[in-house]
Amino acid sequence: MSKSSSQQTYTERIHQAVDYISAHISDEISLDVLASVACFSPFHFHRLFTAFIGETPREYIERVKLEKAANRLCLMPFKSVSEIAFECGYASASSFSRSFKKYHCISPSDFLKKHKEDFHSLNVSAPKTLRAFTARDISSVQVKSLPSFHFAYVQTLNGYMDGIPKSWKQLLRYAETYDLIEPGAWHVGMPFDNPGITPRTKCRYRACISVNEAYVQTRGEVKTLDLAAGKYAVYCFKGKVEDISDAYAFMYGGWLPQSGYMPDEKPLLEIYPPELHTECHTGLLEYEIALPVIPL
Repeated sequence: MSKSSSQQTYTERIHQAVDYISAHISDEISLDVLASVACFSPFHFHRLFTAFIGETPREYIERVKLEKAANRLCLMPFKSVSEIAFECGYASASSFSRSFKKYHCISPSDFLKKHKEDFHSLNVSAPKTLRAFTARDISSVQVKSLPSFHFAYVQTLNGYMDGIPKSWKQLLRYAETYDLIEPGAWHVGMPFDNPGITPRTKCRYRACISVNEAYVQTRGEVKTLDLAAGKYAVYCFKGKVEDISDAYAFMYGGWLPQSGYMPDEKPLLEIYPPELHTECHTGLLEYEIALPVIPL
């Protein structure tokens, strides 16, 4: 096995463990189970995971749970702290509150009061006052049904500055080599974390291109996934990179509370025009933010 092939195998197995954690974050996840998912012994898995991710499995699970909880507090104010605690895998509201305060340095209730409008901007280097949302902004969001997708994708765990550009470069190179890009193919980003809460260098993301359903890959640098059809609130973002946090603040803090909808559990989608990847050097971006929704 070549050096690059060996590296890819290790990376893929760690990603399998991370994906398992994401799918079972509300459950009690043991080291033995994670090691089995990654096809390593528990002894070696713990060391490998820590070396690849920079956190122990337990530290990683706890961080992801508490970041998920922070998002839910802001997005679902109609739910009690206890409900959110149980949904994020905590046995009691008191144990959740202790862990939340230890990680976020603020209690869950105070976090909600303080950050319900700016939680998509907490990690922005230069805090700014978000502009007021207008009726025109609100009406520009369209709730529409999107079809089911069969995607080829590359996943990164390394965030926005390095991970996302590299994942797209890797995916596009692979897709061109194997002639996977068909006319009208969808170019879609799947962000799994809120960079306002999760450190930007640790945000999970999938670069995706829709491909023919006959193409299936469960192993390797590029894999495939199916996403069911669903209803999305779609907003066309036009602006600079530094304006993106405003767009998400508008979607979650301006449009969503008065819409009669709540976020669905499906991944959020960023739908890009194919030329975005070659024109992003201009500093101006235009793409659709598609927030999965269900009736409130």
